Amino acid sequence: MSWQAPFGATFTRKLTGFVLVGSLLCGCVARPFEGVPPSPNARLYAYLIAHGMARGALMRGKVTPQNVQKLISLDHDAQKAVLNATRLQTSSENRQADAAIAAFLTSFDS
Repeated sequence: MSWQAPFGATFTRKLTGFVLVGSLLCGCVARPFEGVPPSPNARLYAYLIAHGMARGALMRGKVTPQNVQKLISLDHDAQKAVLNATRLQTSSENRQADAAIAAFLTSFDS
């Protein structure tokens, strides 16, 4: 004669499995996947690329002699903002660095 588990034990086991799977799925819904967070150095890389673009624009003659001082000033401001954002990693510093890089990029993008 084969042994059969009582109804209560089978029901409890199935209910436990259902609750575990359900809780895992609820965790996915409660906190949706947002992707890989950006590197803390992403703004530094962006600044270095923008700096190289500015150097290229300067060497090609795309920057007028009157705008060179403005370009240097914006480059210095962007550098300081990016270094602060890299060091402090706060949202306000990140926004300031983003704005400084954007201003720097638009200064020679004519």
